Amino acid sequence: MRFSGLFRGDQAVLRGNFLLITVSWIIIFSVQPIPDTYASLYYLHLGANELMLSIMGFAGSIAVALVQFPGGYLADKHGRRWLIVSMTFGLGIGSLFFIFAPSWPFILIGLLVQNICSIYGPALMAMVIDSLPANNRGAGFSFQSVITTLVALPAPIIAGFLVATGFDFGMRIAYTIVSVAYFAIAFLRLKLTETLSPSGETTRISFIGVIKAYPKAVKEGITVWGKVPNSAFNLFIAIVVVNGLVVSCQTYFVVYATSTLGVSLEQWATVTAFRYLTIAIPAIIAGFSMDIFGRKRFLILGYLLYIPGMLLFVNADFNKLLLAFFFFGLGNLLQLNSYQVLMGDLVPRNLRGTATGCMQFFMFLMQAILQIIVGVIYVYVSPQIPFLLLAAAMVPISVFVFWRVHEPSVREA
Repeated sequence: MRFSGLFRGDQAVLRGNFLLITVSWIIIFSVQPIPDTYASLYYLHLGANELMLSIMGFAGSIAVALVQFPGGYLADKHGRRWLIVSMTFGLGIGSLFFIFAPSWPFILIGLLVQNICSIYGPALMAMVIDSLPANNRGAGFSFQSVITTLVALPAPIIAGFLVATGFDFGMRIAYTIVSVAYFAIAFLRLKLTETLSPSGETTRISFIGVIKAYPKAVKEGITVWGKVPNSAFNLFIAIVVVNGLVVSCQTYFVVYATSTLGVSLEQWATVTAFRYLTIAIPAIIAGFSMDIFGRKRFLILGYLLYIPGMLLFVNADFNKLLLAFFFFGLGNLLQLNSYQVLMGDLVPRNLRGTATGCMQFFMFLMQAILQIIVGVIYVYVSPQIPFLLLAAAMVPISVFVFWRVHEPSVREA
């Protein structure tokens, strides 16, 4: 696919729902990294300790996991749009806790509110895949990822400027910006059109209805893997493990860099901005290429790039940090794009919400478990070991994907 094909022709991707979702992601991804740059340090500032960071992550991940089955069920049975719009407003409400938190328990409440509102995740992912032409999904996902990465480029610099005026005040201003952005994209998403029902009309369901539907949602989520190719289930296994390891380690990146490696807050902002800037061109080239040469090779490449990233990180000076997070950032972007596109190729439209809900349930469940394990290892054993475990795990996972995941001869629409 040529670059101009993103905008013109029958196979154009930047139109309709995908364009609206991309714009909403541009808005939130341009501001969310501002507080995220120093989020773990903010939680420590409010009275949490290093182990509590993992416990907070554990609680948040469990909350997200518990809503994924009903989220997938509702997306496939009652439509995507209403769930996406209503829960985006919920994310805005949850963000207010970060602004006014007097101590870390209020941060935990905000995390729980936002993570429960993540029930819309399967619906959003299903709508994105529904809205992309099958033969151009790689280009679409990669273009969206690169654009949202590039707009995040100023965020670490803005974060550094804000905390320079006073860490507590600066972080609260950063979260205020994020809160405004959430409400803005909630109103924008009112313009989305339903992709499940041809008429665009869907049946709403009450809160009690959601509770009653939970057992059925779990059953359908588990059994969905018998209705899709074996490669989809094997890909699901790899995704669950990799996501858990990556997210658990990310919690401690800024803590390790500032406390163990001696990196200043300003240098960390520079490293984060450098990561966003340098991965853009390789990622967009890979995105266009995966539509031609296949998704799996880029998925494996993404996994393997974590290895040099983490090996450099554990003993890095400032210059090595730049290289380490180039590898990590590019690997992360490649594997995220590749698995989402490949899963879309393998899973039929009417099962995407259910499959995504089940996948994300186990993703967040594994993430919760690993966050506690990684936190204990980081605090009580050695802070380097979690990052080395991430690097070591990528070898067997890459081999597993090579042998057990196969791309379909015909991609699902």
